[in-house]
Amino acid sequence: MLLAQPLKISHLAWVAKGSHRLVLFHPNRPDLVLKLPFVDELNGRLMQNATVPEKAMNRHVSRERKLYGRLGPTFASSKNYAPIPQYYGSVVTDLGVADAYEGIFSRDRKKLGMTFGQIIRRKLLRKDVFLDINEFVNRLDRSDIPATDINASNIVYGYREGRMVFVLVDGFGDYRSFPLETWFRRVRRRRTSTAFSKIAKRFDLVWDDQTRQFSA
Repeated sequence: MLLAQPLKISHLAWVAKGSHRLVLFHPNRPDLVLKLPFVDELNGRLMQNATVPEKAMNRHVSRERKLYGRLGPTFASSKNYAPIPQYYGSVVTDLGVADAYEGIFSRDRKKLGMTFGQIIRRKLLRKDVFLDINEFVNRLDRSDIPATDINASNIVYGYREGRMVFVLVDGFGDYRSFPLETWFRRVRRRRTSTAFSKIAKRFDLVWDDQTRQFSA
């Protein structure tokens, strides 16, 4: 059987960087992004984080893939309500195996959406944006998704299915042998409460744990 040629991405510049992977636009699918493990050099730019231990990298990627496998087709049919991006599987590239995800783009779809932190720093946190971030909290609370690393840099505000929504683009899944967040909603809520409280304190906002809402 003939094998398909690897997807060529080595000429592309990365557009975002997480703790474990780079994010690039998919060269053939304008609606998707690729997450690629750190490489020593990409498009002439040396990646200082290329020393991320392989074990930690594999664990991080594995927990995301396992989560999507558990969520199944019900999640895939409810994109507008999902608090995390859709996952489209692994792709063999000329830089190794990457994972394809729904891109969370700006309204004009020419760039990635702004993070919650960027919105706050640029003083764009209007009433409608407060409504949308609190709606995101509600969607996350109602989901069966364990969030292990929520911060203002991985909550992205983008255009999806005709409306602006916040989406958690990184920091979800659970790699521990007994995944408490998967089984106990109370544990999940306590973890997210801690994360949201830290965001509020850092950016001089108010987080109300009873109403589960941010305010100025």
